[in-house]
Amino acid sequence: MKKAYIFTFLLSASLLTACGNSAVEAKVTALPASINEATNEPQATPIPSPEVTIAPSEIPVQDNAEHTDEVIVDAEIDTSVFAFAQSVDITDARDTNKHIDLVVNMSEELTPALATQHVFLQTYDFLQQKDIEGADTITIGVMNGKFRVTQITVDCKKFVAGENLLTSVMAASKIDKMDDVVVQFGKETGFW
Repeated sequence: MKKAYIFTFLLSASLLTACGNSAVEAKVTALPASINEATNEPQATPIPSPEVTIAPSEIPVQDNAEHTDEVIVDAEIDTSVFAFAQSVDITDARDTNKHIDLVVNMSEELTPALATQHVFLQTYDFLQQKDIEGADTITIGVMNGKFRVTQITVDCKKFVAGENLLTSVMAASKIDKMDDVVVQFGKETGFW
């Protein structure tokens, strides 16, 4: 067995030294061109790649030349009032149906009830800003981790800023969806 290893080692060493020898290189370059091409450059067959179609972005384009009575809406809506949110996703459809859709993404560390309470309290300030002018309704969804725990739709014409923040928001709102835990919390606290 040892002899086989020694033989393999000696054979490998002799091949390596032979490859470094210029006489061997001269012999390889002296071979016919068809052999050199076959040994030096591997032939690659092209692999067809699948066609990828990218859909154009769905950004609404306003044509002000045809519609002079159309309300031009500022695309920037300030969501900084949602201080406890990880992120806020906005769909601004004021130009087509006078509606704004918000998805407020809250941390999973908060309970669904506390996340909802934070969002509803901060909605009070959100509804008073000039950035949302032109919207008749605003849907606000509260995400707690990967789950939508609450969703309300606020009628902006019914909203009146009062002393009690939650009462003001809820008086102008319709509850679209609410987890049982959040409903129970609202009943126990009298918030909704």
